[in-house]
Amino acid sequence: FSNEWWDPNGPMKGLHAYNQIRVPLIRDGLISTGVVNEQNFNKSNVLEGIKILEVGCGAGILTESLLKLKANVTALDPSETLLETARNHLGNIENHVIEYACETIEDHALKNKEKYDAVVASEVLEHVVDQKSFLMSCVETLKPGGSIFVTTFNKTQASWLAGIIVAEHILNLVPKNTHDWNLFISPAEVEKILKDLNCSTILVHGMRYEFWRNTCVWSSYTGVNYALHAVKNEN
Repeated sequence: FSNEWWDPNGPMKGLHAYNQIRVPLIRDGLISTGVVNEQNFNKSNVLEGIKILEVGCGAGILTESLLKLKANVTALDPSETLLETARNHLGNIENHVIEYACETIEDHALKNKEKYDAVVASEVLEHVVDQKSFLMSCVETLKPGGSIFVTTFNKTQASWLAGIIVAEHILNLVPKNTHDWNLFISPAEVEKILKDLNCSTILVHGMRYEFWRNTCVWSSYTGVNYALHAVKNEN
């Protein structure tokens, strides 16, 4: 779907809709931890100078939204085809600070220890086999006091029904076999892994995609989709 990635009404329209809550999640989270000055909340350059690593960026839907807030973004994806789409869409934007790299987080972490103010893994963890290794590499790239933001699927009967049966087989919101329920992971398990990596979880919040109006909203229910924000401890 690389050629349709940037069509807001195409197969990836759900990812476009997720930006309605993903971008504020990152912005507000960095303000709440003091990485970003709260006085800059309404400024268009609120993330200026902030180094963010996005893991599994696809063709850059979230990446460019972070750029618009003046963040300095490094974005990784294992698909060179998707990255080429991302670079082409970025086009001739002057003075942009996005670096796209066809690289795994494990390889990137080897030479980028404690470099970033934030790491974002949005709609990625549910596709990862070795989730502990993945999260460990993410945390290794974080500065002490930095934040990791994860959005993914909980591992429940409800997520199997909504994320696979309904989304893939009934409504065709995403291609069949996009997701493997065995790779879905609960917020408690993510929190435990991150705790073992010296990170403290400060927020877990449910999310809901309302496909009938292509809108994403926050929800108190975490049984299907959720967002998690954790901070790497100073010590």
